[in-house]
Amino acid sequence: MKTRLFAIWLLPLSLISGLVQANADMLPTPQQFTAKVHSSNQVALSWQAPQDTSNIKGYRIYRDGKRIARTTLTFYQDDSAIAGTQYSYFVQAFAKGKDKNKLISEPSNIETVTTLASDSNDGMRNGSVINIGIARLVDLCGTNDLNAVTDEQLDTCMGKVIEHYELQQGLEDMQAYVARYRRQEDPKLIELGKRLFFSKALSQNYDTSCASCHHPAQGCGSDGLSLSIGVNAENPDVIGLGRTDGSTIPSVGRSSPQICNTALWVNSMFWDQRVKLRQSNRESEVGLVSTAPIMTPEDDVTRLMNSQVANTDPLRLLMAQAHFPVTAAAEMGDPTSFESPQVYREFIATRLADEWKSHFVAAYGDEQIDFLRIARALAAYQASFLFIDNPFFNYIQGDNTRMTDTEKRGALLFYTSAGCANCHDGVMFTPEKTRGPLYPQIGPNAVADGNAKNQFRMPSLLNVGITAPYGDKGVFATLERVIEHYNDVTGSLESFYHNVETCQLPQFQHLTTEQCREIVGGGEEFVLALNAENRANSDRGDDAIIKHFTSDEIHYLATFLRSLTDPNAVAGSNAIDVLIPPRDGGPDGHQFDATDKNGNPL
Repeated sequence: MKTRLFAIWLLPLSLISGLVQANADMLPTPQQFTAKVHSSNQVALSWQAPQDTSNIKGYRIYRDGKRIARTTLTFYQDDSAIAGTQYSYFVQAFAKGKDKNKLISEPSNIETVTTLASDSNDGMRNGSVINIGIARLVDLCGTNDLNAVTDEQLDTCMGKVIEHYELQQGLEDMQAYVARYRRQEDPKLIELGKRLFFSKALSQNYDTSCASCHHPAQGCGSDGLSLSIGVNAENPDVIGLGRTDGSTIPSVGRSSPQICNTALWVNSMFWDQRVKLRQSNRESEVGLVSTAPIMTPEDDVTRLMNSQVANTDPLRLLMAQAHFPVTAAAEMGDPTSFESPQVYREFIATRLADEWKSHFVAAYGDEQIDFLRIARALAAYQASFLFIDNPFFNYIQGDNTRMTDTEKRGALLFYTSAGCANCHDGVMFTPEKTRGPLYPQIGPNAVADGNAKNQFRMPSLLNVGITAPYGDKGVFATLERVIEHYNDVTGSLESFYHNVETCQLPQFQHLTTEQCREIVGGGEEFVLALNAENRANSDRGDDAIIKHFTSDEIHYLATFLRSLTDPNAVAGSNAIDVLIPPRDGGPDGHQFDATDKNGNPL
């Protein structure tokens, strides 16, 4: 792959002397500059105009330190990039009038991207696979002892991992998939979706928005809680720790999954897959975009999605998903007093009629407002949460400096004797299926939640380093504790309940032991009995199931898992900030302008 090396950290210093005039009249700097790859030769650039644009005539676009274009808009598409090449971009504002060549702003933030290697991939596979057989460490490194592998051998061993699991091809599939999505983006529809996602007008009592449990600045579109707090929060503008409805047991029975990369899922939505496609289980279809009919828990929504939404619409799964939080009594609203949940949804849509008309006109071209349009805009916004650029993927592409030796050892363990790749395979790190092992259960859905075996959809591990707490009930606060659970499931379950680990979770640390047991409810008896049944029906003894990880091995695995986080997915990045609307109350004054428990804005 052809790569242009670029000293990014030197760029501002080397350019400011030649491009920026140090004077009191310097123009304000463009904000939240982002760059997104659209193809092998196209990179889309966008930014926010400064608050004061009175003296700004336009913007100059720079690639690798050289000016390539200028525009009066706040976006630009570079169509002259070269395939498989790394580029660094920034923009500067320039002034009106005679001083336009002297009066400019400081450079914006710098964004670095690598174009697709080619455009031969149709972008219809997300990188998910059914595992092709767990590799043995001895076959990769000539030894079964990870500690016997020298630092000098690590890259050779990792090269064999990448080849065995076909990770390079999987990553190319995922990158092409993401680029296809980004080419299809409609900025106006995303903007409408962003406003709707943060609007408390979509909830029955005007006290909850989608962002109340899925905020971009909190865990890649989550809330950081074990069990989410939806309606009736004491302070409806607080998200995360400190958000409470005053009850010991939260009314929402599951942990809020991240929004990041939800557009990568091609088969199902929700922990229990209650929105999914009706399709075969052939391995050749895993990770492949399908036009199969959608199945949902509600006949009205199922009919609507299969009759009024094209089966080629890339957002249809997300559209179907968007119908259900608004009609969940604990999350956003209770439709039981209406003729049907769908009638309730259309009632919610009528609330937006006046103040929102101009926003719908901008996105759709006319003033019609119904819930299907709301769902389509919400889906477009959620689909813009695409964060797949992480150190491990950079390593797969050939940059051996992007991973530490500890991370490489963790990857070797992950893909061999630890058995993690049995379930978290492919670059999506999930085959989009449900599978054990059994997790501790707490809260109002502690008993028989989801299905009889309490098995939930295996999550993707992308960005897992910032999405704690973990599990369908958020029962583990750290990756290390998750790994300990897989090390010895029976011992972990018994320890969780015996040591009242619920009280160790950040959301419940202020409670008494008795209150934490109240949160567990019937979960302990149910889960331990189910685990005993699973063990009795297994042809493997307990000793065979226990993995006997050492503390070093747990550290290796956790360190590798953290290398799967895209730096742009972290709160405070420009890519996250552009997903948050300005704190202006929204079109109708019902915007969720989030704060933490101390009142600090997010």
